[in-house]
Amino acid sequence: MRLTFAGAAGTVTGSCFHLEARGLQLAVDCGMFQGLPDLEERNYEPFPFDPRKLDWLVLTHGHLDHLGLIPRLVREGFRGRIACTIPTRDIAHIMLMDAARIQEEEGEAALYSVEDALAALDRFGVLADYGEPISLGGGTTLRFHDAGHILGAAFVELSLAGKTFVFSGDLGNRGKPLVEDPSYPPRADFLVLESTYGDRVHRPIQESIELLRQAILDTFAAGGNVIIPSFALERTQEVLFILFKLWRERKIPRCRIYLDSPLATHATRIFERYTEWFPAPARRLFRKKRDPFDFELLQYTLTRRASKRIPSDEGGVIIIAGSGMCTGGRVLHHLRKNLPRPESSVVFVGFQAVGTLGREILDGASRVQVLGSIVPVRAKIVRIDGLSAHADQPILVDWALHADPGQVFLVHGEEPALAALAEKLSGHGLAVHIPSWHETVEL
Repeated sequence: MRLTFAGAAGTVTGSCFHLEARGLQLAVDCGMFQGLPDLEERNYEPFPFDPRKLDWLVLTHGHLDHLGLIPRLVREGFRGRIACTIPTRDIAHIMLMDAARIQEEEGEAALYSVEDALAALDRFGVLADYGEPISLGGGTTLRFHDAGHILGAAFVELSLAGKTFVFSGDLGNRGKPLVEDPSYPPRADFLVLESTYGDRVHRPIQESIELLRQAILDTFAAGGNVIIPSFALERTQEVLFILFKLWRERKIPRCRIYLDSPLATHATRIFERYTEWFPAPARRLFRKKRDPFDFELLQYTLTRRASKRIPSDEGGVIIIAGSGMCTGGRVLHHLRKNLPRPESSVVFVGFQAVGTLGREILDGASRVQVLGSIVPVRAKIVRIDGLSAHADQPILVDWALHADPGQVFLVHGEEPALAALAEKLSGHGLAVHIPSWHETVEL
């Protein structure tokens, strides 16, 4: 048996793990590298395996850094089947089509086309519920379990050759309003574990909600706007849910809330289709016909024309827009207008990778380049970690100890997070290895 770390090794992006055993070849995830230019160049590097020989692709969830290279994989000969949970298939459709559209706009540098994305979507052949056993052939069984990260996210249990492999995918935080807490894993011989926040402890979610509320009140009192760069999947829907509850409880003033992201809008419609996957309190809310994604303060701006009409030069509005790390999208226009305004606030509610504009702002840059212009950073910068969709160090350690693995491979993290989590797990007696990109280990 051989395991190759085709992505997310030494970095927090590009998840892809190739496993070969008893003549069966499969990959867990096939994600896009995002962040620094030299990291993004990896998207054009050859896969460290032959896509034509791959029997299965097992997909943990619908974020681009876990599925964004599937069209390229198919274009290069993958003819196997893709297995994922039921909501993930719907999410994959909007994510891959949006990514393909962006790729086509980049012209000669395109990784793939809309036609490639459509061909990739045809490979989604097995859709499953959590816990449902799936035979992959050759005595190999796959089960998805609730990872609690975003709608439909799963960690993967593979039973083959008398061994149990667990791939965490992205593990979720606990106590989130729209996703269940991550399930505990079975005992694993080999555990491939994400480390995004392996060196952090999140604030409790109620403290984070209060921080968001206070940022809104302070900003409105100063006459500014609240700009929230937000990921289209899960984070946007969670922020809408929180804003809805704050307004219903009269904890924020009446205001205008704009969701200025077509992709996030389409994702929100998928969330509305799968409300039975939500935790019980959110399910009850929807059953009472109270839709946190459709209330009177909220406006969706699908077209560029509607986006330009948002009064972001004035004050008293909340604007949620992508991309979540400020690497593109409509949030850039709102940042260009509001970063120079001391009365406005930029509220970061998600991870900001090294090399992104969001990380640059968060790290205290006094001026940044936005849409070709040098913009002074005078707005108040607020960081709210407790809304993260990722598990923090205590959750990761607790989860790994439940797996009681013979070997842990730490992936999907930056160097400080990987090192801190490795030290913590080693202190509990676990064997830990931090693989390098394209490293192959014999099991």
